[in-house]
Amino acid sequence: MEPQALPEGVNPEFVVLVNGIYYDLCVICNNNSGVRTYCPVDQRKHYVEGCGQLCPDCQDRADFIT
Repeated sequence: MEPQALPEGVNPEFVVLVNGIYYDLCVICNNNSGVRTYCPVDQRKHYVEGCGQLCPDCQDRADFIT
């Protein structure tokens, strides 16, 4: 499988390539968030406006704190 092209304007330091597909990294723990880079922000789970993409574990911890 050919890897996807990295979307224009995306910083390669904030994504990981898995089986030819780019996924966003969690802005807190830097692990794979499980969210494809091409997914529109308004359709993402665990996206925090002004912060970025979180993984489910960090979102759970953030919900516990607030």
